[in-house]
Order: sequence, then structure tokens, then C-alpha cells
Amino acid sequence: MHSFDTAPNGAPARTGVSGAYERAFTVTTVFIDGNPSGMRLIKSCGTRLSVLAAPFSELARVKEHLSPWDFVVYVIDDPSPIPAQPTYIGEGDGERRFGAQLGNAVGAATQIYVVIADESTFNKITAPYVEARLIQVCTDLNVPLSNSTQPYGRGLRIIDDLEQLVGHAEMLLFAAGFTRIDFARRNPPALRHRLSVTTDLEEMVAMTDEEKTIVPAEGVAFRLDRRDLRVEGYKWNDRFYVMAGSDYARRTRSSLSEDHKARRRLLENEKWVDSASGTADKMKLGVGFHCRSGAFAAKLLSGEHIDEDSWLAVEMTANAPSCEAPA
Repeated sequence: MHSFDTAPNGAPARTGVSGAYERAFTVTTVFIDGNPSGMRLIKSCGTRLSVLAAPFSELARVKEHLSPWDFVVYVIDDPSPIPAQPTYIGEGDGERRFGAQLGNAVGAATQIYVVIADESTFNKITAPYVEARLIQVCTDLNVPLSNSTQPYGRGLRIIDDLEQLVGHAEMLLFAAGFTRIDFARRNPPALRHRLSVTTDLEEMVAMTDEEKTIVPAEGVAFRLDRRDLRVEGYKWNDRFYVMAGSDYARRTRSSLSEDHKARRRLLENEKWVDSASGTADKMKLGVGFHCRSGAFAAKLLSGEHIDEDSWLAVEMTANAPSCEAPA
């Protein structure tokens, strides 16, 4: 058995939550297998939650220990410096299909952390809430997730009475070895990598440095044929990419759907677009990103209800003008 205190410098600081998280939080670790690398139980007198943690290869044994609990929240994570797969966060009842979404992409070092509580604490409302908040926190902190959806989407409302459970879950997970949230909080990102107003976490995803090189070289190039907007786009790998530096119309037309209006507000609020265009009716896209389709991108950049036909293919032929000096 091992016991230690975790204070603000050793546990996640909860923004906008009561001062309870500024005090020391004592946890006890019970090494069920007698060693730190095996199955262990992390608990605390300061919370109604506990965490059962183990190597993912011990999943069958983990399930045997979970029979008393109807609802759990879990995290599957490879703590290696270069993980085999992104983190997955989920919740479940009697199905217990842990890791089914990961397929075969589970490394030898992967751990599973299961947050457990009795039925008066975890039920069909509270467990999904804790799951959704952990996904939201990781998304906002740019912690890589293999989750493709965000539970509740814009319907997630912060419930003060349940935020204590979220904070306690973070602390216990940290003590169990899931440290990604804590590390990200210590160095909060200047820019979010994913923006979404619905449940789809893939709505607007910032381009990686690798994509900035590969997409223009391998993708199919398009330009937006709408007024005098200069927008560069590419189809690549079943996604549509819009390049940084493209024009962004300031005005949002009333015909645009409420979802797209919300996405445009999000782009502006999160500083993915800025006013450095030199014109009163345009802004500039400062972050290249990919989304589900050209129609989706066209609406976002133009602020109008237009579709895929608004993109014109850019002809790339041997006779096309070149910037290179003649041989």
C-alpha cells in the first residue's frame, strides 16, 4: 500500500471550480498484484470515486473486478513518450466493450484506468457527464484523442454539482499514472487544434506541419469561385483542406444554417481568423485546417449558403505557368 498527498503543483488545477482543489488531496494506492506495474486500486477518503488501473493486457481480470458497478468511466492510454495510439476516453454499463474502438492499435505499454463509484454516485447521468467533460478538457488542451465524437456536442452544459466529480476523477487518474491532462495544464496551448459545435470532433482540425507539406504536393487543388475571395483548397485523403492565408468574408449571411453561423463565431473567437487583410469586408485565415467537404469549407469561408460547385479545379499541367527560371 502506498499513500501520498497531491497538491496544486502535483495535480490538475480546476479552472472555475471551487477552492476545494487548492487543498492537499490524499490518495492511497493498493498494489493488488504486489507490484507497481500490475493491477492497482487508487482511492481517497476525500472522494466517493476510486480508480482501478492495470496493463491493458490484463483487461479480462479488470472486468472480473468491475461486476459490482453498473456505470464506469475509463481511460485507455499508452504512457510511453512516443505512444502507440492516442488516448481513448469512454463510459459504459454492462457491455464493457473496453477498447473496441481502438482495433489492433494497442501498444504493449498501454494501460486502462477505470473510474468507479457506487450507484448513488455514478449513474446514467453522472457517468456520461464525467466522460464528456474529460473529453472536452483533453480537446481544449490539445491532448491527442482517438475519440471521434464529443458527447452532447454543444448541448453539454456545465453542472456545478458534478464538477467536483470531474476534478476528483482527474486527480485520481493522475495518481494512477494518467498524467497527460496535468502536463498539458502546466503548458496550456496558445491555440486549440480542434473546433467543433456538434458531437463531431473532426469538424475543423488544424493542419499538422506534415500536412502543410504533403497536401499541396499530393492533393487536388481548388480555388473558391465566389466574388473576389482568394481561397486555396485541396481534396486529399477523403478530407477537404483550406490553406492558411485564404480570405475569410467578414459578413455572415442570414441564409446560413445556425450550425455554420456558430462555427464561424468559433473560428473568430478562437483566433483562427484575424483582421490582417487590409480590407473592410475580409479577414484572413491564420490556421489551415481540414473538414468533411468542400461545401462545408465554402460556407465557412464565404459566410453564405453555397455548395461544392463553388470550387473550381486548378489546372496543373505541364504547360501551366511556372515560377522557375527557363532552362
